[in-house]
Amino acid sequence: MPSDEVLLVCDWAMKFLPRKFREDQCDWFGKRGIPWHISIAFCRKDDGSIGSLGFVHLFATQISQDSQVTASIIQDVMDKIREINTNDIKFHVWSDNAGCYKSTEMLSFLFHSGLTLSYDFCESQNGKGPCDRTAATIKSSIRRYVNQGHDVLTAQSMKKAIDKSSKNVKYIVRVIEGTECRKTKYTAIPAISTYSNFTFSTHGITAWKAYQVGTGKLIPSSDIPTVEKCILNTSCSEIEGEIDVVFHQLPLKAEKEENTITCANEGCTLSFSSFHELSSHLMFGKCEFEFRCQFSNGCDITKKTYITKMSKSFSTNFQVSSAGLTVGIDDNSDLELGWALKEERKNKRFNVNQKEYLTEKFNKGLKTGRKEDPFLVSEEMLTDRKEDGNRRFSYDEILSVQQIPSFFSRMSRKNKSFDDSVDASREETITTIRRELTADELN
Repeated sequence: MPSDEVLLVCDWAMKFLPRKFREDQCDWFGKRGIPWHISIAFCRKDDGSIGSLGFVHLFATQISQDSQVTASIIQDVMDKIREINTNDIKFHVWSDNAGCYKSTEMLSFLFHSGLTLSYDFCESQNGKGPCDRTAATIKSSIRRYVNQGHDVLTAQSMKKAIDKSSKNVKYIVRVIEGTECRKTKYTAIPAISTYSNFTFSTHGITAWKAYQVGTGKLIPSSDIPTVEKCILNTSCSEIEGEIDVVFHQLPLKAEKEENTITCANEGCTLSFSSFHELSSHLMFGKCEFEFRCQFSNGCDITKKTYITKMSKSFSTNFQVSSAGLTVGIDDNSDLELGWALKEERKNKRFNVNQKEYLTEKFNKGLKTGRKEDPFLVSEEMLTDRKEDGNRRFSYDEILSVQQIPSFFSRMSRKNKSFDDSVDASREETITTIRRELTADELN
């Protein structure tokens, strides 16, 4: 691979489950994972070594991991690499044969971008080792960050954990607040799932079922549809520390070569730098043997070591106090009777302001098709303000993460029952009209 070409290995990682430093048992269940995508780029440097660079895309909201979003992620990675390297870079893409990768939308998007030379697919759940290793390393960094007393509950906190806890290797991490995608009608490429290798040219796309076996099938450019690009809304225009991240190569541990020759006699510990010195040593026969612990088994050595350490320990020099110096505990206590009993739980009803706010969030999720995250809704209640600048909610009115899903569940059941009643009334109306029409025909 020449220096002006880059290999991209892409994969959707398993959703990351939010974690707290101190977590209640009720918070463990019903978690909603954070979607994230990993792309690893490999290029050949001027000195002939291979450099790598990792890209991590975190999504603040739940998205559909379809071809349109995945193609936009790959395009974002290509644009960033071309910013880092001023040369005219071309790309080779490698991924598994998941539906979001092997699709007409993906191949059409890469063809019209003009930056891709080839796209090769591996077997399912195979061939994406760099992405899996990167995901394991990042998860280890996040665990280390959580063990330091932090919480990783959102995509923003996940990015902060990756940036602060990653060692030796830095990644370009971007938080995607939302996507703007518009579906377009197109004619799919026939039998695309049967091909595994694709090359791109100005005339079209050449596909092979097996790598370089035969001449391949040419898909002309006239048969390749045009797909509209999906817009990724990042949290900020320039991500902190992203400029300093470049292609890097991990330092290899140099193996020390010991050009020494040891004595062949059993038990001799001498070594020599040349064969002449070894011959002189064997001629005179002055070997040095190490007899330490030779005539003692492991149990004897352990016992002797234990006795030595115990004789030097100060743990046996405690002064034992007599029983007469102990002080008794007074039986009288100022605590009221029943202080340890569980208090009766009082149910507080939501006020009008809380109901209106949660209803707005619920209706927003119905319109956009993306359900609101209860944790984010609770966090927004802390900062939400009215038109006059005053806080909308007092601290007593802020709802917990458990209360918000319960309200959403009740709203969903109400809507479902309302829809069922509407459907029932519609069916009843249709039945009545049919009966009237039948009666008119008979008359």
